[in-house]
Formats: sequence, structure tokens, C-alpha cells
Amino acid sequence: MRELKYKFWDREEKRMIGPNLDSERYYIGSYNGLALFDTEREDEDGYTYQMDVEFLQYTGLKDRNGKEAYHKDIVDYEGFLYVIEWDEKNTGFYLAYIRDLHNPESEEHLKGSCITLSTIKSHILEPGKLLLGEDTP
Repeated sequence: MRELKYKFWDREEKRMIGPNLDSERYYIGSYNGLALFDTEREDEDGYTYQMDVEFLQYTGLKDRNGKEAYHKDIVDYEGFLYVIEWDEKNTGFYLAYIRDLHNPESEEHLKGSCITLSTIKSHILEPGKLLLGEDTP
């Protein structure tokens, strides 16, 4: 069985959180879907602060260096950049060629099993880590 875990993109602070969270500070709850709460902050009504985050699921796979691969990670596979995406139709992760991200039917995309032969470079939501226009082969 695949291990279920997440890391989170904090939209407010523009930073990655996790996957190992301080369980005394953060917790995942259900409020109109899944939500991440920060017990060290309160909202304007005095309730535990619900963070504005994007949940990024662990794929269950590691890259060639043993690094855990998450949804929307950017990977290098044979000199080309791909983004790990989720396929709703076929219910699985796949590698989307970075220049063809908005075309899910592209023949340039690869099976998710290629993640284990790739190297994680960055994450598509982390600004400044990878300049797509300059670093894309």
C-alpha cells in the first residue's frame, strides 16, 4: 500500500511546508474539503487559522537519488524537463513535458514509472528555483 503524505505550498508566504510538519503546530482538518490549520495563529474571529495552501501528494515513488517525488515537482529525465501531474482519467501520476503542460493528450508525456529514473530539480510553484524560459532544454 502506498504511503499517503503531503507537502504544502503556502500561497500567502510563497513557501513550501512539509512533508514533515510539527504536529503540535499544524493539523489537517476537514472544512469544506481538506484544510491545513496553524494552531499558533488565529483568524479574525479567534478560531485556529486555516491556511491558504495547495496540497501536494506524495507519488509513492522516489527519484534516482532517493528523493521523494511529489505532485508538481519538476524532474529531469534524459535531459528534458517534466512536471509530475495527476491524470484523472487514468487515475495515476505521469510526467508532463514542461513545454506541453496544458495538453494532457500530448504524446511527449511519459508514464509515472519514469519518475524513478529521473532527478528532481525543483517544484513548479517555487518561484526563482527554475527559470522555465532559460533552463528548459
